[in-house]
Amino acid sequence: MKRLMKIIQILREGRRPNMGDIPEPLLEAFASFSSLRGRWTDLSSIERVLTCTRHKEPDRVPVTPILCAGARQIKGISFPEFATNAEKAADVYASGYELVGGDMVVLLWDLSVEAADFGQKVVFPVNSTPRPDYDDPMIKDVDGYGKLKPIDFSTSSRMQEFVKLCRIMVKRVGFRSVVTGFLFGPLGVLGMMRGAERMFRDCVLYPKKVMRACEAITPTLLEFAQAQCDTGLSTVAIDTLYASRNGLTKELWEEIEGPFAREISRTIKKNGLSVSIHNCGHGVYFDAQIRSMEPESISFAHLPDDCKTPKELKERYGDQVTLVGHIPTPLLAEGTPRQVMDACREQIDVLARDGGFILAPGCEYPPNIPLTNAFSLMKAAEVYG
Repeated sequence: MKRLMKIIQILREGRRPNMGDIPEPLLEAFASFSSLRGRWTDLSSIERVLTCTRHKEPDRVPVTPILCAGARQIKGISFPEFATNAEKAADVYASGYELVGGDMVVLLWDLSVEAADFGQKVVFPVNSTPRPDYDDPMIKDVDGYGKLKPIDFSTSSRMQEFVKLCRIMVKRVGFRSVVTGFLFGPLGVLGMMRGAERMFRDCVLYPKKVMRACEAITPTLLEFAQAQCDTGLSTVAIDTLYASRNGLTKELWEEIEGPFAREISRTIKKNGLSVSIHNCGHGVYFDAQIRSMEPESISFAHLPDDCKTPKELKERYGDQVTLVGHIPTPLLAEGTPRQVMDACREQIDVLARDGGFILAPGCEYPPNIPLTNAFSLMKAAEVYG
């Protein structure tokens, strides 16, 4: 009981304990206590998320707008500045958190961070997300996979700057909100350097060459994951986009990327952090990713391949992982606040029972639209959650 009361005191004071050092039965007891207490009083964001991820109902549904670059408009910071300068990016994230709020702050720049440090040329548009130079892919043919080597992580520029961003944000808001890191899985990184369609073909025709490339770059990704863990984050998200019908068959994904994704997940878990998966593809392979990475949560935009309705999703996976999502980003971009709140209510009604659901967009909040519907997300959690 003394250890339980100590955790409660730490959380109420806005400090975050190292969950990896807390025995499982104590976490379960704390979640049950917070769920009960949440019937009469407001929980802190950290209490709320912890209770939810232990599959207990908190005072209300946790919510995150996944604001990311969308908050640039608050500070008037350009995309290139946001994506390359940790201090300015931290100002963006912090201003979004202070203005809009959220129980989680998801740190995400763009999907070319890792590829850039391996040597892929990246284009930085003034008002759009950085992307690889598709006219100049680093891997120009299948023999290029065999030329990839681990890089000196200490000299990587974009990954090191992202780690710096994580460290700043943990200091600025990590005691008030759950801060989540992010990295792209090895197949995603290869897709940035080869082009997704060409890589898909290579996975079918030359799977061993692609796997050798995954084996070459994964040690650097493990260092990237470890560096993020060292900043004091609560969780790190792994983006395994191609574990969906948008990418490879389920069997081929498990063969090629699954073993390397497992290594990354284990590195995160051994540091006492939770593992989240982000996959905004259609027909996501929940079952394969759970087998490979044993995540605590999955952030998704579309229903998994083996579920036809949100109710079936909750019944099949609701007791295995925390579901994070899945308000459509086109609705956030084009819908009215009333339409957004109605969609939130529908998802809360089906997915929030017995905890294990965090309300969020299916992917990051569209970066070049007004923040009106980010507030709609927050309001829906308060009203219906």
